[in-house]
Amino acid sequence: MKLKKIFLVLLLFFSTLLGLQFVINSNTVQAGVQNSNYQMIAHSYDWGPAIDQVVINTDQAVKSKDLNDQTFTVNSSNPYIESTPREVTKAYLSDAQGKTVKSNSSNYLTLDLKVAPDLTISDPFHYDNGATKLNTQTKVQFQITQQNPLYSSTNKKISNFAPTPKSTDVSYPETKDFSKNYSFNYNDKHFGSQTLQYTYYQAPTNNKHALIIWLHGQGEGGSDPNPISLEGNKVVALSQNKIQSHFQNGADVLVPQTRTFWLDTRINSYANQGAFGSEGMGDQLIDTSTYDGQIQRSRYEDSLTALIQSYLTSHPNIDRSRIYIGGCSNGGYMALRMMVKDPSKFSAAYISSEAYMDKNITDKQIDNIKDSSLWFIHAANDPIVDPQQTTVPTYKRLLAAGAKDVHFTYLDDVHDQTGQFKGSDGQPYQYLGHYSWVNLLDDYAAPEFDGTQTQTNGADTTMMSWLSTKTKTTTWK
Repeated sequence: MKLKKIFLVLLLFFSTLLGLQFVINSNTVQAGVQNSNYQMIAHSYDWGPAIDQVVINTDQAVKSKDLNDQTFTVNSSNPYIESTPREVTKAYLSDAQGKTVKSNSSNYLTLDLKVAPDLTISDPFHYDNGATKLNTQTKVQFQITQQNPLYSSTNKKISNFAPTPKSTDVSYPETKDFSKNYSFNYNDKHFGSQTLQYTYYQAPTNNKHALIIWLHGQGEGGSDPNPISLEGNKVVALSQNKIQSHFQNGADVLVPQTRTFWLDTRINSYANQGAFGSEGMGDQLIDTSTYDGQIQRSRYEDSLTALIQSYLTSHPNIDRSRIYIGGCSNGGYMALRMMVKDPSKFSAAYISSEAYMDKNITDKQIDNIKDSSLWFIHAANDPIVDPQQTTVPTYKRLLAAGAKDVHFTYLDDVHDQTGQFKGSDGQPYQYLGHYSWVNLLDDYAAPEFDGTQTQTNGADTTMMSWLSTKTKTTTWK
């Protein structure tokens, strides 16, 4: 009887001990599962931004053992696209920013995701093809499911990670060197009160340096230049070393953003004062019933001039002889329009797929800018802006007027040159012909109109390497 009692006591003791151990092990794993979260990361590509990484905070150190591209499945959805599988191309231990770590364990792991120009589910922006014709950030959700076990740094098996969103916002690491968004108000005597948003990159130097002004396309207007105007057309490239290295002491990059679009010729009124993008305009972006519309006079000309002056005043280390203006599409129009308005303000201009109708540029205006330094780029197959109605005749008129430093890279098409993306025919992916800014922002060699290729500092001339050599005293205060 005594032995039986001892046996029962021991059985109870060990049962309690084993049960306690089970609870401890279970809680250890479950705690990590409950606190696990993820952060979506997007990078800029030739076609725009794409979510190409997701960083999972495991809430406990996990080992790289058995971590591979089959460990998790990822499905993505947003308000416009229902849940769609994303292909995981790589899985690895990382830091919180998604950078690979060399240690044997980490509290973070990253999944690289396949992206492609036509993979719309990877896009963190949504383009409203209706009322506004603007890109906006959309709410993206991931469902991440663990398929195969992982092991903690203490060799505990983990089989049920279920990370929740750390934030519904996508992280854009390439924009981190740009400022937050600022607002600039200006009372235009003709067009009424105007508001511009802007962000900027400041070159890390106290020496005199250049200023590059970038004017966005139609879809990148709105109220948040960082990230919309920076990521919509890979404008972040202007702050990166490939382009910055062309410029002595680097260059500041100023990126203004309109509430509507640069080609907007409407006088501010009660009816349109709160409008975003092309609200109220339909498909007719230029109101040709007004004189301003007929000559393509932008409502933002004077407010943009005032913003640039304000920026220069607050950044005295900008070299006033190296002020460059450029942009794409709507922004290409505006860059040329600003040159036509006052060429004394800018040392040079770089202009892509511009939408300034040649018929609206007078002979006097051509004569005013023929001595300026200009470089155009446009593709012959542009279906949005016909180069035969814009860049081609304007370029030829400038040459006929005696221009000596006006250049034009006339592309047959715009295609992938990275070797990463191909079409269904196996050939380099063909982008929309309107996207000539791809060659500009990727800093590709820029041949002249006749096809010849010049050299700058021993290398094929690009639009940006050419731009960096241009100096001209401007009339900014």
